[in-house]
Amino acid sequence: MRLERWLPMLAIVALAQPGCGPAAIATPPPIAGEELPTSVPPEAEPTSPLEPTAGADVSLFVACEIVTPQEVADLVGGPIFRELEQEPSPACIYEVAAGPDGYAQFIVSIQPPDIAEASIAAMPEELGQPVAGMGDAAYLDYDEGADTYSLLVLVRGRFAMNVGGEGEGWTLAIGELFLSRLLGP
Repeated sequence: MRLERWLPMLAIVALAQPGCGPAAIATPPPIAGEELPTSVPPEAEPTSPLEPTAGADVSLFVACEIVTPQEVADLVGGPIFRELEQEPSPACIYEVAAGPDGYAQFIVSIQPPDIAEASIAAMPEELGQPVAGMGDAAYLDYDEGADTYSLLVLVRGRFAMNVGGEGEGWTLAIGELFLSRLLGP
């Protein structure tokens, strides 16, 4: 599988995501003799990517930190093929030395749930085979031409996640690992 096949999907995900990370908070200069604050006000602290809440801002999630490239490599059973320079965002590309091409590529994207909810409601038969036990709804689709799998997982009111990659078992396992981190025990 080549990166070029996934660039349109990544472009759509990037455009759909508001800025990554918390916004900087401008504060006026201190009055003479006044001390600067030593902590960030609670309203400015980002939501932990490992503790999403209902209506959480998924743009604060950093996918490559939720599950690291080394964890994906360990799961797939090969070394990291190439660790890509990526901006912190709710999407991450992983490349592992495995598979028939000498490397396997996986793309994970965490998004607000509304688009996935609408897709599932309007055309579930187009999304692939239902997958039991993952989120509130999950579908796995196989693209014969590219020989890749695409997993869509919805956790209603919280987030949706897409995992694209080689190998049905690997794609499902990466999805399960992300879900375990995002939803907790």
